[in-house]
Amino acid sequence: MIKKINNLIAMPRAHWSYKRKKTRLKYLPTALWIEPTNVCNLKCIMCPNSIIGQPNPGYMDFDLYKKIIDEAKPFVSFIILCISGESLLHPKFPEMVKYAKDNKIAVYISTNCTLLTPEISRKLLEADLDWINFFFDGVTKEVYEKVRVNANFEKSLENVINFLKIKKELGAKTVADLQVMIMDDEGDKIYQENREQFMQNFKDLPIDCIQMRRPSTWGNFLSDTDKFEAKELGKEFSPCSYLWSSMHIQWDGHLIACTSDFFGDNKLGKFPEHNLKQLWNSDQMVAFRESMLNNTYLSYNKNCEKCDSIWEKQILSFPAGMRGIFASTLNSIFHYNFYKPLKKIAKFVNKDFAMNVTEEDKKKVNES
Repeated sequence: MIKKINNLIAMPRAHWSYKRKKTRLKYLPTALWIEPTNVCNLKCIMCPNSIIGQPNPGYMDFDLYKKIIDEAKPFVSFIILCISGESLLHPKFPEMVKYAKDNKIAVYISTNCTLLTPEISRKLLEADLDWINFFFDGVTKEVYEKVRVNANFEKSLENVINFLKIKKELGAKTVADLQVMIMDDEGDKIYQENREQFMQNFKDLPIDCIQMRRPSTWGNFLSDTDKFEAKELGKEFSPCSYLWSSMHIQWDGHLIACTSDFFGDNKLGKFPEHNLKQLWNSDQMVAFRESMLNNTYLSYNKNCEKCDSIWEKQILSFPAGMRGIFASTLNSIFHYNFYKPLKKIAKFVNKDFAMNVTEEDKKKVNES
């Protein structure tokens, strides 16, 4: 209970500190991204991992992971077990989920679905996983396998369906979202023409939401996402709020600013050479926050130049990254899906909002 109260207090403190341009922070983050591995089994056309490949591939040592969780458990509300790579490649991934849950930390994961076997699905659900995002970029075999190179449409779909069947069998409360990336106008047309047929695959299954999403610019890395850049969408700059509300730790313990620093170009310290509280206000972290405020951040990391997160329109004075973290923190505290109403509000306020919630389609399928 004390931790939940502290998490609730930390959110307005983070917003207050962000708005007042504080850089040495007197609270601790409620969110922590941890990278089980930066290795991936696919070659997706929109992913930096596919184009360049990781210069330093590896898997997080389980003992290192446990040390992170042991330090984080007094103040972190939730972790996201993914930065780059396919997390299910880690041989102890279900154990990672269970260890965090045993320490009263909510767990969110994302997967490309290719490795989500019934055995792994059952282990994750029995570990009381809080949230899973299925990245399923294409509602037809042709589109899906063009985007998700080396994946098989039928097999990935079968994996998702089996997960949902096991979720239903166990009566698990894990929130299951499926996200479909729309790369261009033609992709949107194909989605609209085929979505009803695609939705039938989930009839009578406990899927919580299906969403369209636009591709990320991956922090100025991809050239074919220019139409989604800030100058095209007419957005205004907001300092990266992830620096005021979360931490990101790579598989080898290095602290980075966010998931858009795909290759760890801007390292801000290392765990366990410094503990999490020290890293939160390390000289490097404070300096990077200051660079966001005085517009010198590109000297630290050029990936920030066209990053969609810092150009997303603020809603009720809350910047994009902080909105998502606060929603996830509230989810973790109250065990309620705050994303649904908040995403609809965001879409209403800002038509260019990254997610298009199609929950209504899912309801139609299950009611038919």
